[in-house]
Amino acid sequence: MSAIDELQAQRTALVAARASGELWVVFHTGGTRREVRYRSIAEITAAISAIDRDLAEIQGRRVTTILPYYNKGL
Repeated sequence: MSAIDELQAQRTALVAARASGELWVVFHTGGTRREVRYRSIAEITAAISAIDRDLAEIQGRRVTTILPYYNKGL
């Protein structure tokens, strides 16, 4: 299993956990089973973002984040 495949499998597990509201995630990496308990959904989201950055770096892409700013104009 390549590094990209492992990262994508981890990302899939994290996305599924976030969608279900679970804080326990089980990873199977290189024949090893790991269980990770996250403290919050925000922490899972941060882990997904980190994996996205790692995947982009391996694939030679850039990840850009756009932070919108809203103003009522008062």
